[in-house]
Amino acid sequence: MELYHLRTFVTVAEEGNLSRAAERLHLSQPAVSAHVKSLEEELGVSLFSRTARGMALTDSGRRLTLTAREALGCARDLMEQARAMRQGICGEIILTRNTDADYLRLPQVLDHLSGAHPDSVARVDCRDSYEVARALKDGAMHAGFAYGDFSGDPQVTALPLGMASVRVVGPAEWADRLQTATVRDLAALPWVWFHESCPFVTMAEKLLAEEGGKPKTAAVINDEHTIRALVASGRGLSLLREDFARADVLGCELAVWPGGALPIAISLVALTSRLGEPEVKAAMDAAASAWGLGRTLDGIVNEGAARA
Repeated sequence: MELYHLRTFVTVAEEGNLSRAAERLHLSQPAVSAHVKSLEEELGVSLFSRTARGMALTDSGRRLTLTAREALGCARDLMEQARAMRQGICGEIILTRNTDADYLRLPQVLDHLSGAHPDSVARVDCRDSYEVARALKDGAMHAGFAYGDFSGDPQVTALPLGMASVRVVGPAEWADRLQTATVRDLAALPWVWFHESCPFVTMAEKLLAEEGGKPKTAAVINDEHTIRALVASGRGLSLLREDFARADVLGCELAVWPGGALPIAISLVALTSRLGEPEVKAAMDAAASAWGLGRTLDGIVNEGAARA
C-alpha cells in the first residue's frame, strides 16, 4: 500500500468527483481512477459507488476514510519530526573538556547550544588531552577540547580555537634563582612531570633537549590544579598555562622563568567521519561562535575530508 494511494482515496472522498480530485492532485483522471482501483483490489473492498453525480463512498469506504486520514496525519507528523531533527537536536551533545571551563569559554559554548538547540542536553566530562582522540574513536563523545597538534591523525579533525601561552614556573622562593637561570640550570632542578602522552611532555623535552636526558622527576601528575599546588609547595618546576600561573588565580605566588613563553594550540576535536552529524556540527558551530572565529564548519569538513 502506497501513501499516494491513500492520499488519492481521501481526496476523491472529499471532492466526490474524479475530475476535481485529479485537478487538486495535479494528476490525470485515468491516474486517479487507477489509484482507487489498485487500493480497492489490495483492500478487497469497494470504496466508492459510481453514480451519475460522481463518486459516492460506500459504507466500507466511509469507515476506511477515517483511518486513511489518520495514516496520512501520522505520515505528516513523521516528516515534521524528521525536519525538526535536521534543524535542531533533541538528544545529548556529549563534550569533554581538558582544562578549566572559563578558559575554554564553555559557558558561552553551552549558551550557544541551548539557544540554537533548545531541546538538546549538553553533557560535559573531563579528560586529559592525550585521551581525547582515543575517546572519539571509541564513540564516547561528539567532540572534545584538547591541547596539541592533531594534523598527523587523519581520523580526527581539529577546529583551531587559539594558542595557549605556557611558562616554566617554580615555587615563589625560587624566584631569584629563576631570574638568572639557564636551560642547563632548569634541567638540573627537580620537575613535577606529566603523563608520558601529555603534549606538555614534548614541549618540556624540546626546551631541555640541549642538555640531554630527562630531568629529575619529583612527581608525575596529569592535572593542572595539582601541578600548580605541588609547584607552589616547593616540589619542583613545571609548565603551566600563563594565565593559570598568576597569583590572583592561584591565591599565592609562583615564580615564572623569564626565558620566554612556549605556545601550544587549543582546539575542539571531532572524529573526521562524524563531522556531518548534527551533534558534531552543533558543537563545532558553538565553539566557533564562542571563540569569535570567522571560519565555517564547511571549511573544517573540507579540510578533514582532504586529510582523510
